[in-house]
Amino acid sequence: MPIIVNTNMSALKTQRNLTDATNGMNKALERMSTGYKINGAKDDAANMYIATNLDVQISGSKVAKSNISTAANMLSIAEGDLDVILDNVTRIRDLTVQAANGIYDQQSMDALTDEITKRMEEIDRIAESSNFNGKKLLDGSMGDVRLQVGANADEAANCVKIDQTIFAAKDSATLGLDVGQITTNYANATAAAAYLDTIDTAIDNINTAKAAIGAAGNRLDAATDSLTTTIENSTAAKSTIMDADIAEEAANFTQYQILQQTASSLLVQANQLPSIALSLIQ
Repeated sequence: MPIIVNTNMSALKTQRNLTDATNGMNKALERMSTGYKINGAKDDAANMYIATNLDVQISGSKVAKSNISTAANMLSIAEGDLDVILDNVTRIRDLTVQAANGIYDQQSMDALTDEITKRMEEIDRIAESSNFNGKKLLDGSMGDVRLQVGANADEAANCVKIDQTIFAAKDSATLGLDVGQITTNYANATAAAAYLDTIDTAIDNINTAKAAIGAAGNRLDAATDSLTTTIENSTAAKSTIMDADIAEEAANFTQYQILQQTASSLLVQANQLPSIALSLIQ
């Protein structure tokens, strides 16, 4: 092997090994400190692309899950107001059964119809005031409600529509309990008894709306379960791609640290090799 001064190949190779060991140690440190094995596209461009898309889906799915919770709250408010309306209609029915008994004088009938009138007015007030975030729920003005229950644009896979029939008007007139017909409907016991059919129809109307709300709520629960599974699976996939194995990186750090120290010591010796040439000219 020739003895040369200008080019110290041993030192160059040792320096390259020192640089590699230092870079490896720094990479292990970066991964341990961030918890990620991919900290930039240069680490793994393909998997970084996949992980980014997964992250977008996870974030969008969480927002969609929040959308469902908001819609469920809206349905709960509508159902709660329907319950109160149903309570009033049920009370009206009880009073009507009482009025159909035929043993009450005009004063007693007036007292019964006075409460019935107040109950109908309360039904109208609730139907008018029931709202969620400024949207009227029971006055008939609400159309179909579109719910975004997925993270993407495809309508069939990411949208649920709540039919407007759930939010049909529930005021006394729409239910057939017209306050303007009180005198006629309670003119006598026979008229009151005949009016029971109308009240029963109103009760069926309310119960149908409540059943529809229940069905919509069940569908939203299923959508929530689906989103929860999607979020969990996507998060697991992202973790597989992105998360660093700290035990492995700690072992790598130790390995590269030893190599760095070894290369540093050897570089000192390699840098001294050209000095052998001095012994030849002394």
